[in-house]
Amino acid sequence: MKHKKIAIIGAGIAGASLAHRLLKADYQVTIYEKNFGTGGRQSSCRIGKDSADIGAPWFEPKTDLFRQWLIGQPNVIRWHASHSDFSGAVIKPKLVYLSSPRQLSLTQSLIKGAMLYTGANITALNPGKLGVQLQRGRKKINCFYDAVIVTTPASQATPLLSPCPQFSHTAASTRKTPSWVVVISLKERSGIAPDIFSGPHSALFRATRDSSKPGRNSWSRKEIWVLEANTAWSEKHIKSDQNTIARALIKAFESAIKQPIETSNTRVYQWLCARHQTASTKHYLWDEETSIGVCSDWLNSSGSEGAWLSANALADHLLSYTRASDFYPVHNIAFT
Repeated sequence: MKHKKIAIIGAGIAGASLAHRLLKADYQVTIYEKNFGTGGRQSSCRIGKDSADIGAPWFEPKTDLFRQWLIGQPNVIRWHASHSDFSGAVIKPKLVYLSSPRQLSLTQSLIKGAMLYTGANITALNPGKLGVQLQRGRKKINCFYDAVIVTTPASQATPLLSPCPQFSHTAASTRKTPSWVVVISLKERSGIAPDIFSGPHSALFRATRDSSKPGRNSWSRKEIWVLEANTAWSEKHIKSDQNTIARALIKAFESAIKQPIETSNTRVYQWLCARHQTASTKHYLWDEETSIGVCSDWLNSSGSEGAWLSANALADHLLSYTRASDFYPVHNIAFT
C-alpha cells in the first residue's frame, strides 16, 4: 500500500511520530498545524537573545520501548539534573532525556520528508467517495486524502471528529487541565545549587533551570528559569492577566529559594490544555467507514510518552493494511 495520501492534523509528538513511521513506509504525508511551528506541547519561546522550553521540559520514559527509542534518536541526550523540593530538601538527581538544541527539535527531525502547513487551522473533516476533504472556516481545501488522522488536544479534536460521533464524544469527555508558565532570565547568577525544584507548593508545580540543560545554545550566557504553576493555582487564576501571573510566580519562587532575584527578561505563557485526564482505554481510534483516525495523549496514556505510544499503535494498524483502495486489518504487532 505505497504512496497513500495521509493528512495529519497537529505537529506535536503524536503527529510527528506517526508521520515518521508512515514516511518510512513511502506514504505521502501532509501535516496541518494551527500554530506557526512544530512541537505542540514541546514548544520553545524566545527570551531575549536566547530560547527556553515552555512545554514539557524533558522526556521521562516509563516503558523500555520509549526509552530505547529515545536512546536511538541522534538529537536526544541524557541529563542528570540536581533536584530539590521547594523546602530545599535534596532529592535524588533526576535522569531525563532532552531533544537538542531545543525540545521541539525532535519533532522537526521526525517530519522531514512530509509537507508541512503551519498557521493552518483545520475546522472540519468531510469524508466522501473521493476521500476525506479538509476545511478551513468556510473554505474547503481542494485535495482529497485517503485517510486523515487527528492528533490535536481533545478540545480541538471534538469538532473535527463530528463525522465519527463516538470519537467526538470521547474527546469531549476528556478533562483538560491548564498551566501558567513564566520564563525568566536573571541579571546575575543566582548561586542556586539545584537545577530542578518540584513537590508540594501552594502555587508552583516545578521550576527548571533551562540554561543548565546540556546541548543548549545560549547567546547571552544568562541564567534562565522556567516556572510552572500547579493545576489548582492555574485553574484559580485562569483569567488573570500575564503581569499578575508573572509577579505572583516570581514572588513564589523567591520565597522558595529564600533570596530575591532580578530579571532582565520575562515571558508568560498559558497552556489551556497542559495535561489530559484520559477518557479511553484504547491506544488509538480508527473508523473504517470514514477513514478518520485519532492518536493522542488523551487516549490510553497521557504525556509525551502516551502520545508516542498512541502514534505507534495507530501506525502499526495502518501499516498492516495491504490494499490501497480498501482498508482491512492483517496483523497488529506491537501495541495490542
